[in-house]
Amino acid sequence: MNQELFQAYWRQYSDTLNKQVMPYWIKYAPDPSGAINNCMAEDGTILSKDRYIWSQGRALWTFSAMYNRIEKKPEYLEIANGLFHYLLHTGRDADGKWNYRYDEHGTLLDKDISIYVDGFVLIGMTEYYLATKDERAKQIAVETFENTWYRQQHLGSYQVAPYVIPEGLKTHGVNMIFSFFYDQLGKAIEREDIRDVGYELALEVLNKFYVKEKDAILEFVKAEGGFSDTPEGRSCVPGHAIECMWFLINIFEDRGETDKIQKCCQIIKRHIELGWDAEKGGMRLALDIDGKEPVFWGKPTYKPWWVQVETLVATAYAYKHTKEDWFLNMHRKVNEFAFSHYPNGHGDWYNWLDKDGNVGESAALPVKDPFHLPRALIYLCDLFQNQLPSISYS
Repeated sequence: MNQELFQAYWRQYSDTLNKQVMPYWIKYAPDPSGAINNCMAEDGTILSKDRYIWSQGRALWTFSAMYNRIEKKPEYLEIANGLFHYLLHTGRDADGKWNYRYDEHGTLLDKDISIYVDGFVLIGMTEYYLATKDERAKQIAVETFENTWYRQQHLGSYQVAPYVIPEGLKTHGVNMIFSFFYDQLGKAIEREDIRDVGYELALEVLNKFYVKEKDAILEFVKAEGGFSDTPEGRSCVPGHAIECMWFLINIFEDRGETDKIQKCCQIIKRHIELGWDAEKGGMRLALDIDGKEPVFWGKPTYKPWWVQVETLVATAYAYKHTKEDWFLNMHRKVNEFAFSHYPNGHGDWYNWLDKDGNVGESAALPVKDPFHLPRALIYLCDLFQNQLPSISYS
C-alpha cells in the first residue's frame, strides 16, 4: 500500500515540477541580461525589472539543480549559465559582500543589507559548480564562505533585510541557512573544514535556538544563548523551524548521528502542532510562544506557500526516519491543502494566502522567484522515488 502511495506522490510532484512550475519560469523569467525577472504578476507580467540578487542566487541553484538532479536539459544549463555570468559581473562590492538590489541597467539600489543574499549566491554557485565544474563558481563560493563566516563571528557586522536583528539577540535564520549551505559547499568541493563549520552551526540550532523550557525553536535568543522574554524573543516561526530540521537531518544523515535525527523529527512534529490550523487547514506563519498579543512577526496568521512546501519535505524526511504514520498522515493533510489552494492557474503557485485562504500581499520581499516550490518538489521527487521505497517496513 505504501509503495503505491509513494508512487502516486512521486508522480504528482514530478508532474507539477516538470509540466507546470519549470515551464512557467522558463517562459516568463529569463532576461537578455542573463538575470531572471523576479518582480512578476501571477500571469507572468513583468511588474519591475529591479534585480534582487537574493532571487538571482536562488534561481541559479534551481536551474542548476534541475540539470544536476532531474534532467540534463540544455535549456536548464543555458539559463543557469546566464545567471552565473550576470552574478559574475554584478552583485559583489569591493569587500566581497553581495549587494541586495540593482535596477535593470546595473545601477546599485540597495547595498549589502542582508547576509541572506550571500547565502543564496553561495548555494547557487555550489550547485552550478556541480553542473559545470567551472572553477570560477567554486572560487566565488569559497570566498563567500570565508566572508560570511567571518561576519557571523562578529555579531553586529551584518544585517538580515527584510528583517531586523534586535540588539543583543541572535537570529535563527542565519544558522538555519548557513549550516546547510556550508555543508553542501564542503561536500561539493571535498572541504571537510567547511562542512565542520556547517555542523557547528547546526549544533547551535539544537543547543541554543531550541529553547527546552518552551519546547520550541525561537527566532531570536540572547547572543550568549537563552530565552529573551520580549516580543521578539517569544516569536516562533514554525515553517523556519521545520525547514531547518530537514536541513539538519541531511547533515546528520551523512554523519550517521541517528539520535540527533530523531530529535529533529520530534521538533518537526512539535512545530507542525504549533502551526497547523485545525479548523481551516494550512500552516500559519508565526506565533508568540507564550500566546501573548500582538505577535512580533509580521502577518502571523498568514499561510505562505513556502511554509506548506517545507512541511511537505520535512514530513517525508521524518517518516523516513521514524516510520510513524503521524508524519505520513500530516503529509497528506498539508498536500491536500496546498494543492487545493495555491496553484495560480498559470503554472506557478500563489505565494501568500491569508488565514481564510484568500490571496494576500507579501510580508517580505515583493518578488516571485523559482526557489521554495521547485526546490521542495526536487527533494520530494527524490524522497518518494529513491529513498522511501528503499526502506524495509518489516
